[in-house]
Amino acid sequence: MTYKLLFAASLICLMTACQTLEEKQRSQSLQDTLRSYEATVRWSSGLHAGKFRDPQLDVSETGRQRKDIRVTHYEVVQGPTMLGDKRAVQTAVIQYVLQESQVVREITDQQVWLYDEAQEKWFLSSQVPEFK
Repeated sequence: MTYKLLFAASLICLMTACQTLEEKQRSQSLQDTLRSYEATVRWSSGLHAGKFRDPQLDVSETGRQRKDIRVTHYEVVQGPTMLGDKRAVQTAVIQYVLQESQVVREITDQQVWLYDEAQEKWFLSSQVPEFK
């Protein structure tokens, strides 16, 4: 009887450790994705931010992207915050310059990220920032 109880306790501990490792890997994957997204927005002026969207989402939802801007600052002001195992939110403030007029503008990017278990990848489910 003692062996069965010890085996059951060991099995529960092992399952808990696996789940924690899975959560840790998912969290690291989110951090990597968010850093890559920030770099993409900063250095491509948002033109390639759409590649982070889920390919299954309607691409017509993506706003028109401008080619005449330069992102000057990207600051995460809130998050990332996990909302369950497969959903995260983050808010960033992006400053950019309209190259033709040299006017500095600022937008708030409210990001919602969803985890796809099949692809083991985070996808942006909210809109990409629209620079006006």
